[in-house]
Amino acid sequence: MEYELNSITEVMMKYFLRLNTLSALYALALFIAIELIINVSHISEVYGWEWDNVYIAIAIINVIGLLLSTLIFIKLTKKWMLGRKNSYWTLILWVPYFIVLLYFFTVIVPLNPGVTLFPRFSLLIFGSCILFPVYITFINQYALPIRMDDPDTRL
Repeated sequence: MEYELNSITEVMMKYFLRLNTLSALYALALFIAIELIINVSHISEVYGWEWDNVYIAIAIINVIGLLLSTLIFIKLTKKWMLGRKNSYWTLILWVPYFIVLLYFFTVIVPLNPGVTLFPRFSLLIFGSCILFPVYITFINQYALPIRMDDPDTRL
């Protein structure tokens, strides 16, 4: 009985760690995209590029990052969540990781007082944060098996 209980606890703990790792990776992906948008002036100053070139580079990086992270997230969700409906907890669990990343980054690398964000950047950031749970939902929907008689399906 004790061995069985330890085995169940070990399985639950592995799942819990995988769920939180996946949520942290979701938060990291959005964090990188948003920080690239916010730090246009820093990137422009460091590399000596014109702002227009920085915008284009960031757009390309964000699109490639979105495509690659989508493929990675689908693969990890299929592998780690094993068709469990509990994978939808990632819709909520990414938020604390995102807040912690934003807080520590603003403490370590503060924006210059003279730098202000353009209104379109703020709109883009808010839109990204609002639509990100929809993105996670689509990934979970795609990664979960359609049929319930699939051997990988667990409730």
